[in-house]
Amino acid sequence: MSKLNRGKKTTIYDIADYCQVSPSTVSRVLSGSDYPVSKEQREKIVEAARVLKYVPNMLGKHLKSDRGRDIGVVIPNMSDYYGTLLRGIQHVALAHDSQIILCDSYRDAAKEENNVNLLLQKQVKGILIASIDGDGKVLRQIIDKGMPVVAMEQDVDADCNRTGFNFFAGGAMAAKHLADCGHREVAFVTSPLQRTSRKKVLAGYQQALAERGLAIREEHLYIESYENDDDELYDFMVGKRAAEHFLSLDNPPSAVFCINDIAAIGLIRQLQVRKVAVPGDISVVGFDNIPFSEMITPSLTTIDQSTYDLGRLSADLLFNHVLSENQAAPAHVSLQLEPKLIVRESTATFSGN
Repeated sequence: MSKLNRGKKTTIYDIADYCQVSPSTVSRVLSGSDYPVSKEQREKIVEAARVLKYVPNMLGKHLKSDRGRDIGVVIPNMSDYYGTLLRGIQHVALAHDSQIILCDSYRDAAKEENNVNLLLQKQVKGILIASIDGDGKVLRQIIDKGMPVVAMEQDVDADCNRTGFNFFAGGAMAAKHLADCGHREVAFVTSPLQRTSRKKVLAGYQQALAERGLAIREEHLYIESYENDDDELYDFMVGKRAAEHFLSLDNPPSAVFCINDIAAIGLIRQLQVRKVAVPGDISVVGFDNIPFSEMITPSLTTIDQSTYDLGRLSADLLFNHVLSENQAAPAHVSLQLEPKLIVRESTATFSGN
């Protein structure tokens, strides 16, 4: 018998060399194959695997097995919002004895396409995608490959299952709440309007105020000039910069609606630094209803986006498709979650003139 090469991971070739048999014989024995091998040789191979501390390649076993149920998930970034969405997806995936292969596109179209190609090569059972691709090219690429897919938050013309959220209604709901509180100067804060969801939130806010005869001053629309997903404080700093912008105006707003909760929290923090009371001087509304929105002081009034439920709903759709893949495919459906207003301490009735 030859010596084992110390310091290296033991392979079936080491065991074959150790037992003076072929690698294929070792593979058949250790995989539990019914291929005929003498009892003596089988015991010898099993004992050698134990002595040499052989660890089987579970990835290889998985790839060769049709029982693997990994799904691919493609998201634009790892924000709090998408973290909550992933928890909802994971809840369903675990119930189906499935693992998630997570891909972050970093809002880069080329990275997103590479991520999708990687998942297709790995032959995952299906893909959940929140795409940044506005024309649906990547989504249609998945469909053309016959891969089960659910498009999350993507409003493009493609024949597939899809889930989404009524962003327009959410924006309108926030603006209506502030108008109902008596505010007539309602500002809006957002990251760059590169995503359809942000544009819809803005449109809802604008329509709700217009229906109440309220004009929106140009200086009350704060649209950040750049986006940086690599900076964990990015949204927080957007809120802080927006606060400074509004306080520099001759006519600052009495209420501000922010595109997400972190921006709202940053805005509130900067207002507090500048000794501006929330909601006494300025009311603030966020969007997302992340857990931290209830922990700050004052607690944040916000729009609940049902993000966790969206993750669960999306995964449910995907697994329903996967589980019926050997039957007639179900008709494609589009499901949309509706917003809920969560009123907390950061908004109050306007008492100004």
